[in-house]
Amino acid sequence: MEPTADRHRKPNPRGAGGELREEIVGAATRLVEATADPSGITLRGVAREAGITAPSIYPHFDNLDAVMAAVVDRAFDELRSTLEVARTDDPVERLRALCRAYASFAVANPRLYGLLFSQEKVSVLRQVESGLLAPKSVDTMPGAHAFALLVHAISACVEVGRSTSTDPQRDATLLWTALHGYVTLLHSTADFPWPARDSMLDQYADRLAFLVP
Repeated sequence: MEPTADRHRKPNPRGAGGELREEIVGAATRLVEATADPSGITLRGVAREAGITAPSIYPHFDNLDAVMAAVVDRAFDELRSTLEVARTDDPVERLRALCRAYASFAVANPRLYGLLFSQEKVSVLRQVESGLLAPKSVDTMPGAHAFALLVHAISACVEVGRSTSTDPQRDATLLWTALHGYVTLLHSTADFPWPARDSMLDQYADRLAFLVP
């Protein structure tokens, strides 16, 4: 028997379907943050968390994969917003601040961050949506806006003569790879005697973005 949460939940007013959609995504996000293994999340569990019945989800999402894809989109938006806060007039300090903000987001949201890069169902859904033969591009990938901030930050350093990078997108890829590896290891080996976080992150930026004094 389906849950009876809908009987106790005040219906959204006419035209407020978008609000329910956001509530569903919010409920799924909370489950991700509270669940060690996101593969155990079910559509019925999302509905229960949102205070609705499972059939109420279908006007907004075709299946659980679509819900999880929306969670990923929201998480990348939150990551981008976190990175955009790292504003300063000095391009070098801006790049370093971006690296610190990225790590802070990942450390503060370990399960949500892990979902961004390890959820197989979302990956499959993306392939279906874009077409199996569609060329891959950093401009259309999930998280493209967040990645672009890193590319632009390196380009800004080049423009003022503070970086010798000849390919900001390539070097942003290298820097992102290092950042992702670092926070992933932080999650899995928290008891390792890591050097001070800001010092490590600044060195990643300095070396991989080819910064100069």
